[in-house]
Amino acid sequence: MPPTIEAPTGDRRPSPAQWARTLALGVVPGTLVLPTDDGHATDCPGAHAGSGGRERQARAGTVGHPVQHLTDPMGGLLLLVEDDSPLAVRLLELTSQAAHAAHGGATYGVPAALDVLDVPPGRASLPRARLCITGWVEAVSSARQRELAGDAASVRPLGALLDVGSSRRLWRLEVADVRVTTGSEVHLLDEDEVLLATPDPLYVDEDSLVAHLEHQHSDALIGWVLGRLRAAEAAEVREVSVLGVDRYGLDVLVTTGTRTRTLRGSFDRAVGREHPLGEALCRLFACPCGGLSHRR
Repeated sequence: MPPTIEAPTGDRRPSPAQWARTLALGVVPGTLVLPTDDGHATDCPGAHAGSGGRERQARAGTVGHPVQHLTDPMGGLLLLVEDDSPLAVRLLELTSQAAHAAHGGATYGVPAALDVLDVPPGRASLPRARLCITGWVEAVSSARQRELAGDAASVRPLGALLDVGSSRRLWRLEVADVRVTTGSEVHLLDEDEVLLATPDPLYVDEDSLVAHLEHQHSDALIGWVLGRLRAAEAAEVREVSVLGVDRYGLDVLVTTGTRTRTLRGSFDRAVGREHPLGEALCRLFACPCGGLSHRR
């Protein structure tokens, strides 16, 4: 009989706006959806699927291109595109077509949608959020490429940014609307709300943090799990694994007998520069040190 999977227990979790800022960092590369020659409307695949329904294919007249996206310090979206790649060629074609259609007037760039799906570290995890941004891709002048690369590097220092100006270019994605899907809910967000939010400080290193917890702190983790269960359940625990960790807590998958459930361990305060993860974990697991040994 397969295990019965139950929903997480109560907690505070990242908001849709925080998920938008986190996924916009480009830790997980996205897909840029562009119109084909006979297409006009551009949207993320599955953006109009009903709650709980199967995702639709990308709209007719569009095609998706893998893309490395980033943000500048103000949260503006950038696309890092390799010269001569299919995406670069298509963006140049569409930019030329838009300029020709404008007959010398103002153009609004190339209509596009950026689709980013969360990839959690836990092997049994499902994506926790999906970001869809629709807007217009605009070219950035050659004179500003290196300056903009420096701005992007101050947020997330990718080695590929060193190639900007030689074999790669940055494009800007001007935002029309932002949607975040969490579970079965789709949240339409105000751009200012997204810009005021901050990315999760643990997301970039989440894979290594989860591996560290499972391999170096398994005794404390299992002890915490056993303390959350009734004695009869605790006696039947077969497996404990960490599904993910964010600034507010961690999700732990627990298999007992034929049941699999997710426990949420909520930190007493959000993790950040003033409240390091080590101290939060010590307080959660009730370590004797109380987190003081993690202070620098």
